[in-house]
Amino acid sequence: MSTLTDAHIEELDTEGFFILPDFISGEKLAKMQAAQRRVLPTWEKIQSEPPQDQSGSSMLACFPHEEMELYQATMHEPSIDFARKWLKSDKLHMRVGCLIARYPGHKAGGTGSDASNLPIDNGNNSLLPMSETLREFGQVGFWVHLEDVEEDQAPLRLIPKKHGQDMTKNVPLVCKAGTLCVFTNYSWHSATAYTRAEGQRFTFGYSFGRADHVWEGFKHYTHLGKGSPVFGQFIGSLSAAEREFWRFPPAGHPYYSEQTLPLLEEQYPGWNSDEYRAAMA
Repeated sequence: MSTLTDAHIEELDTEGFFILPDFISGEKLAKMQAAQRRVLPTWEKIQSEPPQDQSGSSMLACFPHEEMELYQATMHEPSIDFARKWLKSDKLHMRVGCLIARYPGHKAGGTGSDASNLPIDNGNNSLLPMSETLREFGQVGFWVHLEDVEEDQAPLRLIPKKHGQDMTKNVPLVCKAGTLCVFTNYSWHSATAYTRAEGQRFTFGYSFGRADHVWEGFKHYTHLGKGSPVFGQFIGSLSAAEREFWRFPPAGHPYYSEQTLPLLEEQYPGWNSDEYRAAMA
């Protein structure tokens, strides 16, 4: 199983992305594959009525979902440590977790040296335009392919920094199951067409940003306090420090009291208030 290192920080800084094979493997990969297929339908299930969005046959599913395995995967400690170093802060927030499906009929983005349809993920993730000097203003994303991706399955195309927006220099994310790609909101990339007649390309992704950057975010999850049982159980299973990643106030915050802690225990099954009570003493 591959690991994240400081060399990857340098590669992300130089290239704008990096690809790490064998990031997830074995039993964990198998469990996450099964969970992904419970959230996103396979082509066999929806081919008679394929979903349609602005790019054709595709689907986006963000939080909430009902898969504990996928929530837990976002709390991968090496990923969090990497994000802390990249964003130059110990205080981070989970920005969003999404699953993406591409099916036959999905269309491509920019081609050649044409910059049209070439996005960076900043315009729909931040109120601030891109900073060319301060990388911590670009959130960092972890994009995991839990199943193989071939050339004809709409692989993401990424452009190394030195090539600007020249799509003739793109690197297609053709990879084996368990591969991780890390990039930022400032990484130029584009979709490709799904030209295979069957099957699908699934992606599982999550991203982090600095907790003090309140102007950032794509799809928040603060509406999930009630009404999403598995998310509630997931929050209940975390430590006080881990909950801070999910926008909860830290232990010692004046919100926590003998009036509010029983309500949190009721709302989030498994919530242990000991750390919060200790901080109140």
